[in-house]
Amino acid sequence: MPKVRAIGRRKPRIAFVLSGGGNLGATQVGMLRALVEHEVAADLVLGCSVGALNGGAYAADPTVDGVAHLAEVWRGMRSHDLMPSSRIPGALQLVRKGESLYSNHGLLRTVIEFLGDRDTFEELAIPFQCVATDVDQATEQWFDSGRLVEPILASAALPSVYPMVHIGGRRYLDGGVVNNVPLARAVELGAKKIYVLHVGLHGRPHAEVRRPLDAALIAYWIARNNRFARELAVLPRSIEVIVLPPGDRPDIQYDDFQQTEDLMTKGYERASTYLAELAEAEANEPRLAERLRLDMFKTAEWRPGARRARNETPDVMP
Repeated sequence: MPKVRAIGRRKPRIAFVLSGGGNLGATQVGMLRALVEHEVAADLVLGCSVGALNGGAYAADPTVDGVAHLAEVWRGMRSHDLMPSSRIPGALQLVRKGESLYSNHGLLRTVIEFLGDRDTFEELAIPFQCVATDVDQATEQWFDSGRLVEPILASAALPSVYPMVHIGGRRYLDGGVVNNVPLARAVELGAKKIYVLHVGLHGRPHAEVRRPLDAALIAYWIARNNRFARELAVLPRSIEVIVLPPGDRPDIQYDDFQQTEDLMTKGYERASTYLAELAEAEANEPRLAERLRLDMFKTAEWRPGARRARNETPDVMP
């Protein structure tokens, strides 16, 4: 078992930030494999939603074997385990009484399988935190101590899909509602180099609004992704951010786990190629390395939003 490390008084230098993204989180497994193989080690791991599952698993065992175990768990995931089918037609499910479309029993089993024999944050090999949305306070809530399962379950409680999770007398939902890519949290905790494992701006709803639900989905999608663009725009220049390439948006439904292997493979290949190019450039031509980082940022889907945010938002992050 890897030795437990704590942040303590020493601020972390390198942080991994894992975004939400549902079944597209399989891409992050490939990214983690690439980081481990390139001997990039994190001092701190932050996760939201599916990023909390992957981040918690990585923090439990940040090794090649640990990532291989994570990949095996993903390969065994099936839609009917996480989202059991119902005899009620889909349209009627949305208006029937009840807190959510599905129970979180299957998700709970998956979280436990991800974590292995780790029960608490303190048992992890690397400091790890995950974010959930406090429903009653309308704020983000960070968890970094005590039991692991419930906070991760709360972080991944997609509204309407899974029920709210009760912790300490409070109700929590998916952290992506308030902070889908917790970049500022890494800065707040002292990280100087941040690797962002973002699955991209996937899941974009169709722009045409045909039903009230369509408008709600568009609003939720905007809320999830706008904050990341703004935080990128106001980052201190002393902070180095490396956004691993998320790739093209796949044609996939939110409950489709049949493309997991392909997503992991592409996530690995893109990240590995990019990290190799970056390492070679840093060793031989620092200016080229900087251009590589800028090129990745410029070609990212969220770049236009970040540009607009920079024009509209004062520098509020010290």
